[in-house]
Amino acid sequence: MTLSNADESFEDTFPRVSLVTPSYNAAAYLRAAIESVLGQDYPNIEYLVMDGGSTDGTVELLKHFDTKLRWVSEKDDGQSDAIARGFEQTNGTILGWLNADDVLKPGAVRAAVDAFRANRQAALVYGNADFIDAEGRTLGPCTVVESYSRFRLLHYGDYIIQPAAFFSRQAYNDVGGLDKSLHWAMDWDLWIRLSQRNEVVYIDKDLASYRWLGSNKTAEGGLDRLNEVESVARRYGCKGLPAYFRLEKARLLASQSRQDLQQEKYLLTLDKLVQSAATILGSWRAVTSLLSPHVWRNYRTAKALYRHVEEQRVGLR
Repeated sequence: MTLSNADESFEDTFPRVSLVTPSYNAAAYLRAAIESVLGQDYPNIEYLVMDGGSTDGTVELLKHFDTKLRWVSEKDDGQSDAIARGFEQTNGTILGWLNADDVLKPGAVRAAVDAFRANRQAALVYGNADFIDAEGRTLGPCTVVESYSRFRLLHYGDYIIQPAAFFSRQAYNDVGGLDKSLHWAMDWDLWIRLSQRNEVVYIDKDLASYRWLGSNKTAEGGLDRLNEVESVARRYGCKGLPAYFRLEKARLLASQSRQDLQQEKYLLTLDKLVQSAATILGSWRAVTSLLSPHVWRNYRTAKALYRHVEEQRVGLR
C-alpha cells in the first residue's frame, strides 16, 4: 500500500502497534482482554484474535466485536503457532501478544510506544504487571519483575512478564520469530534472542495484569515445563537450569515428596528429597539466591496466589 504524505506523517508520529490474542475456549475471560485493547488511548492499534476453533461461545463473542477487530477461528498447532501466524497477518512496526485471560492496563500501548521513541535502538520494551484473579480482582504485584540485565535473564530467570512486553517487528524477524516447537518457554526464548544484539528497555510503569487461575498453562506445567526451560537455557550456554528455576524445581520436588510420604512411599520420598537438595546445591547461584530478600518475596507471593485459588475452590464447594 502506498502511503500519502499525511499517512506517512501519521505513521511517524503514531507507529502502528499490532497486537495478537491467541484463544481457545476462553470465552469467560476473552471479553475483558478485548476491551482492555479497544480501550487503549493510542490511535494506531491493529488487533487480531487468533482463535483455535473454540466451542464455548467464543465465536459468538468475536462476532459482537466484528467492526472493531479482526479475528480468525480455525484449528491451529498450539499457542506459539497461533501467535506466529497472527503476526504474519499484521503489519505493525511494534508487536505484542495478549493471552485471552490477561488484560492491558489503560495507557499501556502509549507508554510502550513512548519508550521506543525515547530508545530508538530498542528491540524489546517491558514494564510492570500485577496479578488478578478469575473475577478480575487485583491480588498484588508481579514481584518477579526486575530492571534489565541480560546476564540475570539468562542465568537467574525470566523476570519479563509477557503481556507487559512489546517488541519491534524488525528485531522479531531478524531473530527468526517465535520457536513454534516450544510450549512453555517460547516467550523467554524470544526475550533471550532479542537481547543478544539489541537494546532492551525496562520502564517502571504498570502495563498489564496477569490473570492467576492456578490452572494456567505455566502453573500446571510441572517438571515438563522445567525440562523445556532447561533445554532452552542450554541452547544459550547455561549448564543447566537457571538459579530461580532451580529453586522452583526444588520446591516442586519437595512438594511431591510430601505427597509420597502421605502415601507411605518412603523410598520415593527420600529420592525426591535428595533430588530437591541436589537441584539447589548443583548451582552456586541457586544457593546464594536463598539469601536474597527478592527471592523470598517472590516465594511469599507464589504462596499467597496458590492460597487464594484454594480458598476460592473451597468456597465453591
